[in-house]
Amino acid sequence: MSEHDEDVALEEASLVYTGGLSPQDWSVLAREVMDRLGRERGWRGVELYLLSYGNLTLDYDVASKTFSSSSGGALAVSARVWLGEVVGSAIECVHDKATLEQLLLSAEEKARTGSPGAFPTTPSPGTSMPTDAWRGATDFSRAHLCAERIVKDVLPPGVVVQALVVKQECTGALSLRSDGFEAFRRTHQEAAFLRCETSRGAVVDAVPLPLVTAPIRARLADAVAALEGPAKKADRALPLVLRPLVAAPLVAGLAWLLRGDIATATPALVRAVGRKLFPSLLTVEDDPLNPRGLQRRQLDDEGRPTRVLRLVDEGRLVGFLHSEETAARLGVEPGGRGLRDLAHPATPTALNLCILPREDTLPADYTELVARVENFSTMPTPGTVSLIAGGWEVRDGRRVHRVEPLELELPVLETFRSLRGVGSDLAFFPSAEGCGTPTLVLPPPGG
Repeated sequence: MSEHDEDVALEEASLVYTGGLSPQDWSVLAREVMDRLGRERGWRGVELYLLSYGNLTLDYDVASKTFSSSSGGALAVSARVWLGEVVGSAIECVHDKATLEQLLLSAEEKARTGSPGAFPTTPSPGTSMPTDAWRGATDFSRAHLCAERIVKDVLPPGVVVQALVVKQECTGALSLRSDGFEAFRRTHQEAAFLRCETSRGAVVDAVPLPLVTAPIRARLADAVAALEGPAKKADRALPLVLRPLVAAPLVAGLAWLLRGDIATATPALVRAVGRKLFPSLLTVEDDPLNPRGLQRRQLDDEGRPTRVLRLVDEGRLVGFLHSEETAARLGVEPGGRGLRDLAHPATPTALNLCILPREDTLPADYTELVARVENFSTMPTPGTVSLIAGGWEVRDGRRVHRVEPLELELPVLETFRSLRGVGSDLAFFPSAEGCGTPTLVLPPPGG
């Protein structure tokens, strides 16, 4: 799903869910309430995270050319209150001063039976508080036109579409702390999700909006063609070539492995920093302003500037994605990857993590996997990616016949340690945590 935190259209946005108050108004009101209660009740510290959101989901029935839609929004607030070294949290929809006070008192009550937690120390980034709307507006007409364009310009002839869903979400997030910290950001996210039925299972794909039709049209047509028609069992002695659609969940698994919270629980991985853990052909980068990526962020949710992070450099493990907390535990700089939601404080999160493309030569003979068949979970066991994928047997560089879908269980660390090649066809995927990957070449699956 594409996400941008700048230049969000506000023409039709309103203050309907925020009590008629702008972000600046809420900043003044919330700070007065938390400062007063904090003094009166002896709190060590307070944090508020106010999220104004509006969302729209449009389900388009391709067969009947009809649709249904749903939309909604709210101002939801997460509060954390520190009593000494312990912290309590509470979440509620808030619309005025009284409900905000009640939320903070609920968080105080939770703190009485809470667990230890460090108070954040990030300096305030000094972002300006808007005096107008919190966020942009969802656009039903835009979503409907997008669905019709996908039907016209993307779907292969005769394909059976089980689901075509367009989603939009607009948010405005205000973070405040009793130590003076203050930050605000807007986002606008849009994506289209497709589920197409074939005789060998469902193909699922997703594309960010605004839509660029050519790549998704070619990718979807290739995937459907690979799963329809006569097929033979795959030769498990041949190396595997995973095209980007198939490789994407594997790269999302790598992003998970390179999170600071996972690293702190894996001492052997931390000890490998600075060592050549992977083949030289693997370089992994997370660029918050990558022009081809799905997100654009200048600050994380802890108020730290984002920057380009090279996590693996020609096989050498350089570091991890960090929030303020995980960076402190390892004694390193955070790097601006602390992202949060209402229910949880900031956790390490990739923005546009990708494997940097190369132009490695493919082997003469291989199994080419171009279609990922839907399964319930791509990581049912932490650290292992589960894939079902179909495609073609290739001999002397030519496709000779389809292969029946292969079921693959790929341990993330071991799989990337055995990587044999990286292509040049980098693509980013909303369905894979926004990660990007080119074609990947792996050794034969054996068995």
